[in-house]
Amino acid sequence: MFKIGVNGFGTIGRRVANAILKQRDMKLVGISDVSPSWKSRYAIMNVPLYVSIREYGKDEANQFEIAKKTFTDCKIKPTGTILDLVEETELIVDSTPKDVGKKNKEQVYSRKKDLHAIFEGGEKASIAPVTFNANITYKDAVGKQFIRVPSCNTTGMLRYMNSVQEVSTIKNVIINLIKRGADPGEPETGPINDYVPTNIPSHHADDVIAADKRLEGKLITYGVTVPVTLMHMHNILAIGSFPSRDKILNAFFNNPRIVVLGGEKDVPTAGQIMDANDRRDLYQIVVLEKTVHIHNDMLLFSAYVHQEADIIPENIDAIRASLGESDPYDSIIKTNESLELKKTKKRLEDLFPVL
Repeated sequence: MFKIGVNGFGTIGRRVANAILKQRDMKLVGISDVSPSWKSRYAIMNVPLYVSIREYGKDEANQFEIAKKTFTDCKIKPTGTILDLVEETELIVDSTPKDVGKKNKEQVYSRKKDLHAIFEGGEKASIAPVTFNANITYKDAVGKQFIRVPSCNTTGMLRYMNSVQEVSTIKNVIINLIKRGADPGEPETGPINDYVPTNIPSHHADDVIAADKRLEGKLITYGVTVPVTLMHMHNILAIGSFPSRDKILNAFFNNPRIVVLGGEKDVPTAGQIMDANDRRDLYQIVVLEKTVHIHNDMLLFSAYVHQEADIIPENIDAIRASLGESDPYDSIIKTNESLELKKTKKRLEDLFPVL
């Protein structure tokens, strides 16, 4: 059984930890965080809590004692420090904020020579030799000490473009992102009343290409952040050679990590889909059937990406790959079953059928 720790217990760390608890071949040894909150209390309901600090090296022993006291003053009893958690685990999933993972790799994880680590999309691709997608780079990641799971948007792009490329030849792709302004539990972020455009191209194209070299020189991404919290939306224009619309739809249907939603009349909204899913995490991405259209050498479609959850299955598969499980299909099946993806797919596709 793989012994796993999670460092950082925010939006992603909490969900990765919950997913690990559902795996029969993994043990969640504990989680680590820097400051007490309701999330800390949530964590200790299930697993031991370890404390981290913001700066390592000089005076760190004293800093750890101060950090422990901060937790105990809030009636949260830590089991130890992140250094203890590192010693007790084979692999750490680092879900700390952007750029903190790099510091943790250099200053903390390096103290245990054989420790493996998974990093999230806030870190640059250079932090690990593999940018991970279960369907594309799993075999490249087998046995790698460090793996990076890219962002929610990049993961969504990799999923639907892989399905398209299974039945098509791509010359160029333009993806426009309508990005949510904040996660529901992050009142300190925004915008509240504005549009915030990205540069053209945005960073997402480079992240996609890091995992899928077939799209090198073919993909441009750009977008705008808007004041919503539900999901991201992608609008895709691909140029190339495509089979029938039905074959494109079947390629999407055949991916268990994609749901294809139709409905009686109008295109389902993000809010309607989240309501239909009882406001639970949606590990799949959503392709909107009524937007799938082929015109001459162009394929157009739109997709929703639940930014809090779509990377969770990839994290679980990345753990197995890093620790030496060589069969991607076996891992994907285990992960999908543990997270009940088949049940979710059937429920939503039954509620929003393609008619």
